[in-house]
Amino acid sequence: MEWEGPPKQGLYDPQNEHEACGVGFVVAIDGKRTHKIVRDAETLAKRMEHRGACACDNDTGDGAGVLTAIPHQFYCAQLRDSHQIDLPPFGKYATGIFFLDKLHHQDIEAKFKELAEGLGLRVLCWRTVPTNNSTIGQVARNSEPYMRQVFVTGDFDDELHLSRQIFVLRKRATHELVVPGARFYICSLSLKTVVYKGLLTSNQLWEYFKDLCNPAFTTYLALVHTRFSTNTFPSWERAHPLRVLAHNGEINTLRGNVNLMKAREGVMKSNSFGDDLKKLYPVVEPNLSDSGSADCVLEFLLHCGNRTLPEAVMTMVPEAWHNDQTMVKEKRDYYMWASCAMEPWDGPALISFTDGRYIGAILDRNGLRPSRFYVTNENVLVMASEVGVYDVDPEKVILKSRLKPGRMLLVDTEDKRIIQDVELKMEIARSRPHSQWLQEKITLEDIHKSIPQQNGSLNGSLHEPISGLSDKRLGLFGYTIESINMLLLPMIQNKKEALGSMGNDAPLACLSQFQPLPYEYFKQLFAQVTNPPIDPFREKIVMSLMCPIGPTANILEPSADFVHRLFLPQPILSIPDCEALKKSNFRGWKTKQWLAYQLIVLSERSAGPTRVPVSSLLSLGAVHHHLIETRQRMKVGIIVETAEAREVHHMCVLLGYGADAICPYLAFELAFSLRNDNIIDPTLTDLDIYTAYQKAIETGLAKVMAKMGISTLQSYKSAQIFEAVGMSEEVVDKCFRGTQSRIGGVTFEILSKEIFDRHALTYGDCTDMLALTMGLNPGYYHWRAGGEKHINDPMSIANLQEAATNKSQSGYDRFKESALESVRACTLRGQLELVKLDEPIPISEVETASEIVKRFATGAMSFGSISLEAHSTLAVAMNRIGGKSNTGEGGENADRYLNQDPEFNRRSAIKQVASGRFGVTASYLAHADDLQIKMAQGAKPGEGGELPGYKVTEDIARTRCSVAGVGLISPPPHHDIYSIEDLAELIYDLKCANPRARISVKLVSEVGVGVVASGVAKGKAEHIVISGHDGGTGASSWTGIKSAGLPWELGIAETHQVLVLNDLRSRVVVQADGQIRTGFDVMVAALLGADEFGFSTAPLIALGCTMMRKCHLNTCPVGIATQDPVLRKKFAGKPEHVINYLFMLAEEVREHMAAVGVRRFQELIGRTDLLKVRENNDNHKARALNLSLILKNALHMRPGVNIVGGSKSQDFQLEKRLDNQIIQQCAGILDGTQKHVDISMKITNEDRAFTSTFSYHIAMKYSDHGLPDGTTVNISLTGSAGQSFCAFLSKGVTVTLEGDSNDYVGKGLCGGTVIIYPPKNSPFESHLNVIVGNVCLYGATSGRAYFRGIASERFCVRNSGCVAVVEGVGDHGCEYMTGGTVLVLGLTGRNFAAGMSGGVAYVNDVDGSFKGKCNPEMVELLPLEKQDDLDIVKTLLEEFVEYTGSLIAKELLETWPEPAHKFVKVFPYEYQRALKQLALKQPSPPKLEANGKLEENGLVDIEEAVRDIEKDKKNLEKILDKTRGFIKYPRETSMYRPAEKRLRDWDEIYNFAHVRRGLRVQAARCMECGVPFCQSQHGCPLGNIIPKWNDLIYRADWKQALAHLLQTNNFPEFTGRVCPAPCEGACVLGISEPPVTIKNIECAIIDHAFDSGWIQPEIPTNRNGKTAAVVGSGPAGLACAHQLNKAGYTVTVFERNDRPGGLLQYGIPSMKLSKEVVARRIKLMAAEGISFKCNVDVGKDISGAELANEYDAVVLCMGATWPRDLPLKGRQLNGIHFAMEFLEGWQKKQAGPTQHHAKSTQHISAKDKNVLVIGGGDTGCDCIATSLRQGAKSITTFEILPEPKNSRGQDNPWPQWPRVFRVDYGHEEVKVKFGNDPRRFSTLTKEFLDDGEGNVCGVSAVEVEWTRGAGGRWDMKEIPGTNKVYKAELVLLAMGFLGPERYVANQLELPLDARSNVETAKDNIYKTPANNVFAAGDCRRGQSLVVWAISEGRQAARAVDVFLQGHSYLPGPGGVVHDH
Repeated sequence: MEWEGPPKQGLYDPQNEHEACGVGFVVAIDGKRTHKIVRDAETLAKRMEHRGACACDNDTGDGAGVLTAIPHQFYCAQLRDSHQIDLPPFGKYATGIFFLDKLHHQDIEAKFKELAEGLGLRVLCWRTVPTNNSTIGQVARNSEPYMRQVFVTGDFDDELHLSRQIFVLRKRATHELVVPGARFYICSLSLKTVVYKGLLTSNQLWEYFKDLCNPAFTTYLALVHTRFSTNTFPSWERAHPLRVLAHNGEINTLRGNVNLMKAREGVMKSNSFGDDLKKLYPVVEPNLSDSGSADCVLEFLLHCGNRTLPEAVMTMVPEAWHNDQTMVKEKRDYYMWASCAMEPWDGPALISFTDGRYIGAILDRNGLRPSRFYVTNENVLVMASEVGVYDVDPEKVILKSRLKPGRMLLVDTEDKRIIQDVELKMEIARSRPHSQWLQEKITLEDIHKSIPQQNGSLNGSLHEPISGLSDKRLGLFGYTIESINMLLLPMIQNKKEALGSMGNDAPLACLSQFQPLPYEYFKQLFAQVTNPPIDPFREKIVMSLMCPIGPTANILEPSADFVHRLFLPQPILSIPDCEALKKSNFRGWKTKQWLAYQLIVLSERSAGPTRVPVSSLLSLGAVHHHLIETRQRMKVGIIVETAEAREVHHMCVLLGYGADAICPYLAFELAFSLRNDNIIDPTLTDLDIYTAYQKAIETGLAKVMAKMGISTLQSYKSAQIFEAVGMSEEVVDKCFRGTQSRIGGVTFEILSKEIFDRHALTYGDCTDMLALTMGLNPGYYHWRAGGEKHINDPMSIANLQEAATNKSQSGYDRFKESALESVRACTLRGQLELVKLDEPIPISEVETASEIVKRFATGAMSFGSISLEAHSTLAVAMNRIGGKSNTGEGGENADRYLNQDPEFNRRSAIKQVASGRFGVTASYLAHADDLQIKMAQGAKPGEGGELPGYKVTEDIARTRCSVAGVGLISPPPHHDIYSIEDLAELIYDLKCANPRARISVKLVSEVGVGVVASGVAKGKAEHIVISGHDGGTGASSWTGIKSAGLPWELGIAETHQVLVLNDLRSRVVVQADGQIRTGFDVMVAALLGADEFGFSTAPLIALGCTMMRKCHLNTCPVGIATQDPVLRKKFAGKPEHVINYLFMLAEEVREHMAAVGVRRFQELIGRTDLLKVRENNDNHKARALNLSLILKNALHMRPGVNIVGGSKSQDFQLEKRLDNQIIQQCAGILDGTQKHVDISMKITNEDRAFTSTFSYHIAMKYSDHGLPDGTTVNISLTGSAGQSFCAFLSKGVTVTLEGDSNDYVGKGLCGGTVIIYPPKNSPFESHLNVIVGNVCLYGATSGRAYFRGIASERFCVRNSGCVAVVEGVGDHGCEYMTGGTVLVLGLTGRNFAAGMSGGVAYVNDVDGSFKGKCNPEMVELLPLEKQDDLDIVKTLLEEFVEYTGSLIAKELLETWPEPAHKFVKVFPYEYQRALKQLALKQPSPPKLEANGKLEENGLVDIEEAVRDIEKDKKNLEKILDKTRGFIKYPRETSMYRPAEKRLRDWDEIYNFAHVRRGLRVQAARCMECGVPFCQSQHGCPLGNIIPKWNDLIYRADWKQALAHLLQTNNFPEFTGRVCPAPCEGACVLGISEPPVTIKNIECAIIDHAFDSGWIQPEIPTNRNGKTAAVVGSGPAGLACAHQLNKAGYTVTVFERNDRPGGLLQYGIPSMKLSKEVVARRIKLMAAEGISFKCNVDVGKDISGAELANEYDAVVLCMGATWPRDLPLKGRQLNGIHFAMEFLEGWQKKQAGPTQHHAKSTQHISAKDKNVLVIGGGDTGCDCIATSLRQGAKSITTFEILPEPKNSRGQDNPWPQWPRVFRVDYGHEEVKVKFGNDPRRFSTLTKEFLDDGEGNVCGVSAVEVEWTRGAGGRWDMKEIPGTNKVYKAELVLLAMGFLGPERYVANQLELPLDARSNVETAKDNIYKTPANNVFAAGDCRRGQSLVVWAISEGRQAARAVDVFLQGHSYLPGPGGVVHDH
């Protein structure tokens, strides 16, 4: 129907609409009716026009309306004329306007009459409301209703009874008369009031309704409202006022409030209504806005709830009573009693309400909406969102005030008086014996006492004790080592959540293959634009986690029963608490698994080997919703006893879906066992652990609630403030009804499969417990080899850096490929692909790359979070290509944007304005191309941040207008952007402060972001950024990083669709931002609707970032995210790197454009038809997603709309600004011809942002210096100034206002002076009256302000340099202040100085109450005694009297300094410290570092400024510093025994004792990288979890280190000795320092374990009856046998030599690997049941085919033993041998004969010979060392390649294996013995020389030269004249191997590949074509390292297991156990 908005379509959902508004009322206190009140209301509404909004036709408002008293006389006259009817007296009839349609109205009116008669009422008549629609907008006219007004009466004695029946009639009519297709809406139906409203602007309202123009229309009250809706489908019905209230704001907890109201219907009873009460249900009518729902409940409580209107309002919107120490006990008790009946309707709101007798307003508990009122001597009160909306002579005003947070303003027109908040609430509090009733409440203490104590105390010991990390339940419930270490332990150790950085790049839960818990599918919603988040730490005063739980009483009958509930201070129960509740029957309460009980406990304690648990979240959701639907929910409390929940996010989801309390028993039991194992402090008691954990969860919960703007847990509970991503409708409908899940996804079947998989992995037949406990650790947080994919994996990072640094196209192609693979594994866009043409269009026709890159911008990274070098490099790069870089919120120094060299222009085109307002000055704003308002940050939406003092260097302090060493808190986006109309105001302010700039707003993707974006577009933004949830961050808690925000794919698609639907798309440019990497990402973003693209992480990677995720520690090893001067020197990035990357990316975009057939980039935007869902997707979970809503083409939703972003300009009406007159009159000042100008004028509240454009012109001419000294402008004004008066006012300008002003006076003041005093003829006392609004001087950087009167809430927030004098302030004064001076001469509100880290405040403590109102966490309160302070205050008082005539200041000066004793100096601790250091003018002492504690370094989470005394004590133990170990400690270089000693013996060359001593120091050098390259493809092939075991060694936890080591490596004793350590080559530290000594640590761990007797045979408990043969006992064969044995196979290993061990036994000399070490391992394996058969040459002694028949599986691990030969002249001579013959012969001689073969083996000796080794590598070195020890005469080595450089070449970038010059042990020994290095590089052997007797006597060789030929290939040519003969009697050929010997392969008819290796299948790489034959190791992949061989053996074993069993519990790559 045309009067209904568009239906839900695409990603648009009408449920997500928001609104914000201007509201006000005029009332005659004595109830006297006049028409003037209507006219005054009209003026008031029109003057707030700028607070409303207009649709795309610009003349349809979002809604306006007025509620007045019924104009009785007027209606009597009208009806007498038109209907010949006489109305009954006022109060004896009801009237109201109905919205109907002409077609159905008669039918509905007849039904209404019938319904009325059934209730004993009668309809007097219907009247058509006279209207004039000539001036209304087209959109409004299309949906205009047919308006009919009804008059109803009834014969009841009292008014109360009549009004009740009228209410029943209205309610029932609404429920019963609604017919599909017929319009029906009742604006109001009341005995006292009538509502006129519609889809109008506040100007149109008064002309549209003719009644309102009639002078006979009289009233004693008028409540007006103008609406600003976020979308443009506002409707006539949704306009306000509603029936009893008009609301400006947002109710965040709506879904929970409505659900619980529905549930309450099961327990409500009413004596007055009896059974008819049910006919009024549902109380909340369907499909209403938040205001509509609140209106329904308020009206219901008023008529049915035995409460007056004010009390009903207090019940719904209570004050913040929990933590308010200043509140009277009776009032607090009242609130506590009321809270048991109803949870708060929470959110930022100004609610005006009236029932015709009372009219009043209440402000939310945090005071987040403006509300000002005047009282005149004519007995009129005017309340509005602004002052200046009502014209009155100043001498008639007797009071100017404001509504304070949580306070109520009430006028009683019958008693003819204003009732003050204190009196009103005390009266209500004393109306019943609430305090007495409260004695009956129940506490946990009562419950514990009620239980008979059986033997001692209750404890968790009732259940089987947990066995530490090996407890099976950990795996069952999805615990991982990572989550225990990164989340659980910090909670218990530090009482708060751990921090992370660099965002979330892991797969969404709906794509993860590692069985995520159901919680992970939920993303927390957060407040942006439509309401503000709260700061839960600085504004703790409004937060509360206390909850009453259990059965709820009947809310309609106030009584003591309300408090018969259990009061919990917070929702986490300890195990004893939970047990007590289960056993208790205190007061007849029973706890059970079902109804007729007061508490239900949902427990999964009985899960185990035979029972698979259903997720407690699913069971809770299903029960909670079932109970709501059956109206039983209020009769019980639900307690969840769960092993699954453990993290903050888990608790949030449980609470959000109905849990009343949670006992996370497994988390506690695990903590106890870790304490008992000494992993955490063994002195902690159980109670300590409970308290620490509860505290951490409390802090986390408060933070999550606060980011949605919710302050009480009671309102958060059941409010379902989540969106599900990737969960199917069936799951949502059953368990999470009402939650949005827009892309379908996992079904119950998939969820159950995942828990069954986890159960099978836990209780399956895997015997290797080690692999299980450790293996279930897929790396959700930090990348891990073989684990969960991450977008930033080592491969992609390395490829991107190679491409960017060397401008390498092949590097970029590899990057593109690896990035695409990650994107497919992790993101929604990866599930899409492009629809390509069969034949691409010619690429030459496609838009050029240089045009495309102009659409690119770098992300908002502040100078402070990254180094100056990195920040300016990005700016230079972006300026060169015509893109834009972003300052971030940290400001920008003027020397970067003034007079820049165009080639090295360091100016950031986008300047950000965030809640921190750091360095936001007139000049900063003036020198921007884009001004970006940061509403939220992708990585932590709804949160602020903090730069701790020690990170604030001189530079940063200067840029941010602050003091070095003083911490800078960036509050959550709040203050002047706390609603849509405030954001519109800031947009306007910034446009005025720089008319050339494009105003941008940064949002984060969440459900409804499209609706928010359309609101922002209506608020006149010109550019909107939609950030994904995966953006980077300097620091945030993991909950914020992982669990809030959505992928940008959803956000961009929704934004584009809703903007098009609203026809607003042409007004704004849309930018996508968040982990955008490749051309494919850019294509998807454009096709979904983005015009521009933001890159943050990728450009940083191009500049050298390695994703260490240590940004919050200030230890970035590549000098990017750090302020440490030592580390900043390591920054090696260049602008060219970023440019190379972006151009290659743009070229990739062009290729894609050609492929899809689009030539111009603009034509791509919104073309969703060019995207399709990816075919043959192998991820079954991805196949369950439904992406059709994302792919809906917006132009199908509203065809024909212009979608070219920014093609239609926003109209700011700047030509109407008052500033234009000033600029004209000051032309001489601006061009320097005049020195002084005086101006006088009038100002009104519609003149907003006065002087900001004038300041822009000053800044453009004089930058931040303001007007030159001696040049002044004085402006004198009278009137009420509009918002943002004197914002960004420059130095040299003084503005004096006689009158008053609204919010944001002096915002961003930078040098100017603002003076405001009341009109001289005002009769009131200034210090008792409000003169300026909220948030004055926000972010002021310098200047002066004098306000004679009270300033409202949040005065001087974030002031960093201005001097201000005021006569009183509201709540939260001087919050977050970092500089400047504030003098307050009167009372302050609560929470003064919260988060104040700098500056000084002087407060006149008039009544001694100041101490209780000040937040003492960061400031010291001192008496005013020092002479300096006395002088400052005196001077300020003198100036104040001079400028404003303040009487208070005058009085103080008369007896000064006597009154000084009443003053308090508020002095922040940090500022005191910084000032002392400045006075000493010496650098701050180096901070002592705690042992690896995070807080010592870097960005800290927002709550870190709250000091933790206990923690400070713990930090006293200062040992090794792991955080900065990599800088402090050098690498251990002497790993070997001294060469001169070791070359004399055959013992192992390692210096074990020495290495062991320095091991912890070496481990402290490991940085625990977020992306550990050491275990990547460039590093360890086994995926060894190196950072983890390094950390454990540093902590001296050898046993755990061993467990982690054995998880991936079967034989560390081999690899730790012989591996060349590619892990060290890939170590991040190796970029600029020597890498970590990984190999030594590995070797030490295993040797220590053998020495300590920890390594014992582990014999499998059950055998599976299957057999396997392994051919070859080298490292691959041994590893394969070891793994298969663990899995229960009977394994036989065949070895052709006389001893097992293969290469380990005979190929590696004993000084490098002692043969005892090999024998020890072989013996151990034999003890475990592996059988070794030596001297069996498979293929000769037994055929391969026989083996394959005899065994279930055969694995060939024969190695690559076929050596490469050198077929030159003389090759046949004696004395020329293969290296392996030489080494093997000698090893066998040393080993002596085995029993079977008594004859000793022939060996080759080098004694007294000149030895020549041809070839390098490990084998060559082993030959050198062996010959030396045998006594060679001389040793020379030939290497054909040139000598490597000492450092990496350009073609060998990190993390590739470094091809650098190395001296290995053999080279060093030769040098010691013979004095020279044996190697000859670039030497080619030409022929072997004969001594004449058939022996070799030398070789002839020549030097060669290498050059790059065509196509980049290396060519070698001989250098003439360099021939030389080298003497040699022994020549050893060490040139590598060609592959395996062929006889086995031939027997089994196995194909060989081009490199002569055994060929295996592509999809199953270890399987050969022969049925049950597998191959692994060098025989499959070619000659390689020992680590590769072990890795191959392990994975081949897994392949065998899968082949024979169908699945495997053996770990996959990286030691990770998985089932896919």
